[in-house]
Amino acid sequence: MPENERGTENREQAFRDFNRILNQQADIGLTKIISSWFFHRPNIFDPNSRRRPKPEILIVLGYLLLMAAVCAAFNFR
Repeated sequence: MPENERGTENREQAFRDFNRILNQQADIGLTKIISSWFFHRPNIFDPNSRRRPKPEILIVLGYLLLMAAVCAAFNFR
């Protein structure tokens, strides 16, 4: 029985270590993955840098805004 208890303790310790390592990773998580689709990463060497939207997203949003404006203009005429 003592060998089985040591094996369980080793597995629990390994699981805690694994969770600690994962929690230290910056790119883990659904929100990080989704935000990386829409935003560039900030420059790690510039402390004042911010996340900027990707140009592709801005183009798509611009087209949607333009279509909404055209649709509204024709409906209010």
